[in-house]
Amino acid sequence: MKRLLLVNPWIHDFAAHDFWLKPVGLLALAASLKAAGFKISFLDLTDNLPFPELASAPLRRKPDGSGRLLAQEIQKPAPLKKIPRRYKRYGIPPAFAQELLAKRDRPAAVLLGTTMTYWYPGYVETAQMLKKIFPAVPLIAGGLYVTLLPEHARKNLPADFFCLGDYERALPAILQNILGAAPALTSPEQTRLPLELYPRLHYGVVMTGRGCPFRCPYCVSWKLHPHLQRKTPEAVVDEISWQARSLGVRNIAFYDDALLLEPEKHIMPILEGVIRAGISLNFHTPNGLHLKPMTAELARLMKRAGFSVMRFGLETADPGRQKMLGPKAGLDDLSAALEYLENAGYDRKAIGVYMLAGLPGQSTEEIERDLRAVKKLGGRPYLSEYSPIPGTDLWEAAVPAARFDFVSEPLFQNCSVLACAHPSLTPQRLSRLRALCKE
Repeated sequence: MKRLLLVNPWIHDFAAHDFWLKPVGLLALAASLKAAGFKISFLDLTDNLPFPELASAPLRRKPDGSGRLLAQEIQKPAPLKKIPRRYKRYGIPPAFAQELLAKRDRPAAVLLGTTMTYWYPGYVETAQMLKKIFPAVPLIAGGLYVTLLPEHARKNLPADFFCLGDYERALPAILQNILGAAPALTSPEQTRLPLELYPRLHYGVVMTGRGCPFRCPYCVSWKLHPHLQRKTPEAVVDEISWQARSLGVRNIAFYDDALLLEPEKHIMPILEGVIRAGISLNFHTPNGLHLKPMTAELARLMKRAGFSVMRFGLETADPGRQKMLGPKAGLDDLSAALEYLENAGYDRKAIGVYMLAGLPGQSTEEIERDLRAVKKLGGRPYLSEYSPIPGTDLWEAAVPAARFDFVSEPLFQNCSVLACAHPSLTPQRLSRLRALCKE
């Protein structure tokens, strides 16, 4: 069968960290293509591969598996010249990447994954390298950036084909064009992430389903996948057991947008299965959890199964802004959840609560009130800087408040730029707000 090369590109940004960072969409695609009979070659350019030449710069890892990414300072793109921060390429150096790729067998096609819209310079650099090494091989680009900004991608990314939307629907026609055959591809809910493609692992990742029934105006997840589609609890437990026993990981991150919704049908059977299997693991939730589904029973199960430090999404404590953003959760929900978790054995101060900053019209004073409201309940607030995302309901409201033209230049969609923040939210005040979170 034909060989396909899947590549996770470099990140170009002011900052990036390996908070259980794995390209779950690209990995799910790899599993689906493998199930369809293709030979798969995989390269993650952000992975810290064990090159002896890089041993002089070891990167520290925390006990939870997260850690720093290898980085090299690079020239800032022209639109970002006035931003007083260093700009870096995150991942292995180009010379090592070229060395690795030169040793690979020539594939029938190369598939490039993408995520954040404002990381597109890293995608461009990766694509240029791939075209140089495999000049006659078709390059297919897909993922979030390509789907949200197709015209920008076609204009800037040197790819031959662009796969918009879900790969299982769009990719077969492209492969038919290239290979003369259109394989039937399974969805992520029917596959296991092939983490064995990595030469080594510091942690595992699990995606138990796609989609979210909430309609948050700042989020695009529900527009991409409006219906919640999930693996069976039995399949999730099997995948977790396989990662622990076959791959040897002790930390696993959940990548779901709605992990706790309908807990009796989903997360609770999963936790009960993990407990019955007798697996000793630490679970992490970088995407944030919903507060409303939390109960005393669920909190006890999470503690027994190995959920260590958790993050929840509150976003705002301001009643007016809550009404605008949607009734996902309020301070009462946070208070109840913290009490359940404390009674189950968790320390309130270790429970993270994501709070948005930099929304259009959101003053520094409002953000500070939000943070203090969370701290008063005993939780630990984490600032999550707002990034305008194409296709979201809040996009149009953000345009009049723009400090930078993020509509025509995706680099300004970077949350670090605070593209449409209230004039009162200066970098100095943002630093003080971050310090308040840590007090």
